[in-house]
Amino acid sequence: MKIINPKKLIVIKVGSSLTTLNSGLPNLRFIKSISEQIFGLYKKGFHIVLVSSGAIAQGMKIWNLSSKPKSVDFLQALSASGQIGLINNYQKEFKRYDLIAAQVLLSHSDFGVKNRSENAKNSISNLIKLGAIPIINENDSISTEEILNGDNDRLSGKVATLLSSKKLFILTDQNGLYDKNPDQNTDAELIHKINLNKFDFKSISLGESGILGRGGMTTKIKAARDYLNKNNEVWILNGNEKRIIEKVMQRKPIGTKIYLT
Repeated sequence: MKIINPKKLIVIKVGSSLTTLNSGLPNLRFIKSISEQIFGLYKKGFHIVLVSSGAIAQGMKIWNLSSKPKSVDFLQALSASGQIGLINNYQKEFKRYDLIAAQVLLSHSDFGVKNRSENAKNSISNLIKLGAIPIINENDSISTEEILNGDNDRLSGKVATLLSSKKLFILTDQNGLYDKNPDQNTDAELIHKINLNKFDFKSISLGESGILGRGGMTTKIKAARDYLNKNNEVWILNGNEKRIIEKVMQRKPIGTKIYLT
């Protein structure tokens, strides 16, 4: 079994806007891209944990729904239906690289109870030691709490904290955090670096979540607050950009880096 080096453990979070096309079909092009990038990191000795949204969106396509239901019961059913397809899509791509996908479903409440959080940590760590790629999603199908209050941005921060990861990459369909909504303002400027101790968030507009997602930029900032200390960092990146993770590992000036001093 592998020995886990915390300095080489990376948590990557991908949103529904990346895993799902506007048509509701799975975005196989993105899933292929992120799988290839994960394999590249894996070959270099990194340990990767993937937090992936998309189960409810996949479920909506299965049942031919054009809009997301508001009923918690229906959302749970959609999640249960869509989760299988989501994981299978990852597993299919991982097989190209002899990688194994391992599904892990967690609730936010799992992190608040010591024995449950320790069990989660041990389970994920053992999967990494075996050489698998843990793919984590919220336990939407049975937990009302997750449907009403949850989001995978904050879940990724809690997972990164639990595993003592030094880097959390949050992939979205935007280039990073802007000073105003770039879809509505042509003069919007990308903010490359944010020191949480000094930055005034009241000076910018964080916007709203997309039609398939739940949090938008607000939950990404909350995830950073939950996770950050002086020894780690968060990156908000455009998952549609080719080899985006490789570029940020090379310290190229892309995305938004969030840190503490």
